[in-house]
This record gives sequence, C-alpha cells and structure tokens, in this order.
Amino acid sequence: MSPRALRIAQQGEETRAAAMDAAVELFGENGYHATSLKQIAQRAGVVQSALHHHFGSKPQLLLAVLEAHYPPFAHRPDMEAVAAGRSEFVDEVLAATRHNVEDRRLVRFFSVMTGESLTVDHPAHDFFVERYHSVRAGFVDAIATAKRVTDEADRARIALLVATLFAASDGLQMQWVRDPSVDLVGGVELTASWVQQQLNSL
Repeated sequence: MSPRALRIAQQGEETRAAAMDAAVELFGENGYHATSLKQIAQRAGVVQSALHHHFGSKPQLLLAVLEAHYPPFAHRPDMEAVAAGRSEFVDEVLAATRHNVEDRRLVRFFSVMTGESLTVDHPAHDFFVERYHSVRAGFVDAIATAKRVTDEADRARIALLVATLFAASDGLQMQWVRDPSVDLVGGVELTASWVQQQLNSL
C-alpha cells in the first residue's frame, strides 16, 4: 500500500472511530430516535456524508457500535473458563462489572439501548433478543458442564440463577447511571454471593 493510500485508510479509520464514539455518547444521552446523524457528525467533528459513506444509515451505525462493543461470539474465554472449572460464573460477571464502571458513558449507552429496544420496531430489538438469549444459554451450558448437571430441574434452576444475576446487574447499572452514589459493584457482589451459594447447593 502506498503512503497516500495508507494515509487515506488511516483517516477513514479515525473518522469511523470518532463517529462511533460520538454515537455512544449521543445515543446514551438522548436515545436513538432523538439523535440525528447531523448531531453525531457534529459531535465527531466530521461531515455528515462521511457517516453515510462508512455506515450507510443511522440503524447501521447503531448496529456497528453495538457489534464493536458487544461482538457476536462463537467462543468466549469467560464461558470456556467456567465450563473447564477454571473460573466461577459469578466471578466473570463481577469482573465485567468492575470493568464497566470504568466507562460510565458506555454503561449509559447500553442501559438506554436495552430499555428502548424492548419495542419491536427498534433497530436494536433483534440484537438484544439474540444477545441475552446467547449469553444466558452459554453460561447455563458452561455451569452445567462444570457441575456435570444432567437433571432438567437443576438445569432450569441454573438458568434462573443466571438470569437473576444479570437482572440485578442491569438494574443496578440503571440506578448507578442516574445516581453515582449507588454502589453498583457492591450490589452485584451481594447478589453474586447469594447466587454462588445456590449454585454450590446443586
């Protein structure tokens, strides 16, 4: 690749990254429907035509941002570690929580998009339906494998415990975004402790 072509490619990546960062901020601040491509372009410091060039449309920009931060997975190290007995499910959730508190804007974006996408006409609706299903099922399989669980009643209990910890995490994230004095990590730790006790009894 020539120096000029390399420079153009680098500028393109910088434009794309700036647009995605701006989208995270604005979608999180205003919601999807109240945010325009013009606003995103202005926040990113780029021309609006660049967004059309890189993403095509606002729905495609949203999905690009979601997939960048929450990529589709065939193999996840955290699930593989749980299945192999090298880690506990609750420890993986706690690690993710501690990581999340380092980027408040991303937590706000995730929380707002999760809530908005409950409506079937939202462009992220299918993304979140599939994501929650895949993550829950993946951890249920991992825990059942580690514990050699074959009984359907026990597997159903694992599924409920996984869903409960995710629900606590999501709910606490929403409270923390509204009020930083809420102890997000402490709340997840408290719930995780109970979930681990229940898993230990299987």
